[in-house]
Amino acid sequence: MSKGKQVKPLPTPELNQALSLYLIGKVVKARRTQQGLDTKTAAMLCDVSVVTLSKIENAAKGVRMDSILKVMTALGIKMGIESWEV
Repeated sequence: MSKGKQVKPLPTPELNQALSLYLIGKVVKARRTQQGLDTKTAAMLCDVSVVTLSKIENAAKGVRMDSILKVMTALGIKMGIESWEV
């Protein structure tokens, strides 16, 4: 974490809702802040730009799926696919 301003941890959002860019953004931001990481440090650790991380956290359209998955993996966020009946 940078020696600048202290990062305020955000609560984990309710996870029992439909998957959306909004939910992913809230989860990423909560996890980042709970780990005490500012945006610049987290972006560096996730190997993405600050702009990309900001777009993910703010549910902006146009972010590549591989960037979203890279950030989620680096922050320790797991997402799964459940089996279905045909």
